[in-house]
Amino acid sequence: MSLKLKAINSFSWTLFEMIFNQGSIFLVGIILARILSPQDFGIIGLITAFIAVTNSIIEGGFSSALIRKINVTNTDYNTVFFTNLLVSTTLYLILFFSAEVLSKFFETPILAEILKYSGIILIINATTLVQTSILSRNLNFKTQAIISITASISSGLIAIFMAYRGYGIWSLVILSILRPFLNSTLLWLNNNWRPSLEFSKNSFKELFNYGYKLLMANLINTIYKNIYYVLIGKFFSPISLGYYTRAEQFQSPVSGNITAALRRISFPILSSLQNDNIKLKTTFTRFLRFSIFLNFTIMLGIAAIAQPMVLLLIGEKWSSSIIYLQLLCIPGMLYPLQILHLNLLLIKGYSNLNLKLEIAKKIILIPLIYITVLISIKAMLFGLVVFSLIEYFINSFYTKKFLDYSIKDQMKDIFPFLIISLLTASSMFIVTLFDLNNFFMLLIQLAVGSFIFIITNEIMNVNEYIEIKKVISNIIKKSLFK
Repeated sequence: MSLKLKAINSFSWTLFEMIFNQGSIFLVGIILARILSPQDFGIIGLITAFIAVTNSIIEGGFSSALIRKINVTNTDYNTVFFTNLLVSTTLYLILFFSAEVLSKFFETPILAEILKYSGIILIINATTLVQTSILSRNLNFKTQAIISITASISSGLIAIFMAYRGYGIWSLVILSILRPFLNSTLLWLNNNWRPSLEFSKNSFKELFNYGYKLLMANLINTIYKNIYYVLIGKFFSPISLGYYTRAEQFQSPVSGNITAALRRISFPILSSLQNDNIKLKTTFTRFLRFSIFLNFTIMLGIAAIAQPMVLLLIGEKWSSSIIYLQLLCIPGMLYPLQILHLNLLLIKGYSNLNLKLEIAKKIILIPLIYITVLISIKAMLFGLVVFSLIEYFINSFYTKKFLDYSIKDQMKDIFPFLIISLLTASSMFIVTLFDLNNFFMLLIQLAVGSFIFIITNEIMNVNEYIEIKKVISNIIKKSLFK
């Protein structure tokens, strides 16, 4: 199978996972939001922040190191497995014994008990890293997609049942633990690799020398991504944090999964081309254009339908989330591109430069956060929008150096998609000016937006649109003529 066909097949399964997996998570989130309170989601938001930061330490850059390495041995896999197991257990114990202190700091008594249970996620995730790395190296995203969807649907149904039975916030706790547990269990059942008692200092040194800079960069980036949970939870309230987390529920499944898809697919494919700059640039450009084609229109579309969507799906009690959602969609547009540019540095072996860039960007971010947190949550999100634009130009600067793909050339590729997405979103937003109930407003917005999107792509003859149309057409033909 050619590299192009592998990429298309990988993306198809990743897209399948994104739609059905995140669709089920999204639906579960909506049902739970109708049953539970903003405060419940706010407390879980704090837990999520702690888990995310410690989890980035466990990963330690080893996954990327395993995927990037040309010849990986079983010794490499064993070394990474036992390293992760040791680190995850240590971090869990630290979280366990610091739970009471964190609970008092945030003035939320139940936080301590929940953190002691939720911390087990760290050990669960540590056991899956080698399994997912093997599947990603082989571009086997089909197995990962099926497993992820199964785990999400199963854990979601159990969480909904518990919520209806009156378990409150504990239904969210079970959801957060059960999903990775089922995912891990199914990965082990569907993958032949098993660890053996083997550890190599040379293997550890080789992988760690590449991965530790990536670990530091990922840790800094994860802290940045979750700092808003901590600051809102501390300086405002768990209820305000609940509004923020629900806004993210509508934004992050799209930008987060497009980003995850890009990371999972682009890294092994671009890594295989790391020594051929001509092919690397061509493939990199295609990934960039495709991510813009999808993400810009979807993000601006979500911002346009935010009001009727939030009110219709989770109710008036979440109305404060609307403006948060609209603001979050702007940095959400750029997030997949940030990751794609940083991937290029890692593929070229410049993990040290990646770390330096993360440190430099966060030095810019600190005063921005300090100023805006003293004003309001809305001001913090405006600051996030400004920072995301600064971050993009910093990340894309080195693409010129490595691939002769300048920011000017990138803007030429981005501009047509920006025009299409702005026209689509504007047409959808105009519908909100009419006095309609939320259901019909949302329905008309989606119809108008789809029409404008298709027409503008047909007129501008966009290659990415044509390719997707061909793929969909072939799937329909195969279905009809089986």
